[in-house]
Amino acid sequence: MTQTNIILVEDDLRLASLISTFLTSEGFAVSHEARGDNAVALITDSKPDLVILDMNLPGLNGLEVCKEIRRSYRGAVIMVTANDDELTEVSALNFGVDDFIAKPIRPHVLLARINALFRRSQQNITAEPEHRLRIQDIVLDKQNRQVMQDQQTVTLSDAEFDVLAVLMENAGQILSRSQLFYAVRGIEYDGLDRSLDMRISSLRKQLNDLKAPHKYIKSVRGKGYLFITQNRNS
Repeated sequence: MTQTNIILVEDDLRLASLISTFLTSEGFAVSHEARGDNAVALITDSKPDLVILDMNLPGLNGLEVCKEIRRSYRGAVIMVTANDDELTEVSALNFGVDDFIAKPIRPHVLLARINALFRRSQQNITAEPEHRLRIQDIVLDKQNRQVMQDQQTVTLSDAEFDVLAVLMENAGQILSRSQLFYAVRGIEYDGLDRSLDMRISSLRKQLNDLKAPHKYIKSVRGKGYLFITQNRNS
């Protein structure tokens, strides 16, 4: 059985050792790099299945590393951060981060996030051939993971695409944060994680839908989100 390859980019050597030991015990092959600038070449050359990327690194910080590797790397990226900074999280999502985990890291929570990302990847591989969702002027192609708006390509991160796909699949229905979080992440919502709201905000920006009343993604106070159906075609 082929091992899943993970590159851990973390300058705290004690933490890196703990994470590496734990993930190795769970059957993953883990490589470690302490510097951001060195990590770029390592990731782009070896193309691991997953990168676990600390935000604060010597050489290049996590955002800079993510920006560089996304030129060619299409695997999953989990960012580790001790910062509670909304702007930083939005920037990271725009650069292609798939998930966040806050320090101090709980190993079993990290493992759950990793497994959820890989489950989503497998679902994407086995998506129905040529399956498309067409709502209003947006066309979402699940097989090729492409989005068109008014016949123009919209560039989304994997995380943004997954949120949009779930919303469009359930268009016209209100999805609670818990429902949407579980559908996208594959784990239960803890009531504290703000990454879903960050992705909604980022999606609205990409779709030029920032100002209320929103054309596509509507916030329903106290209930959740829904994708607005108008002139829906299958």
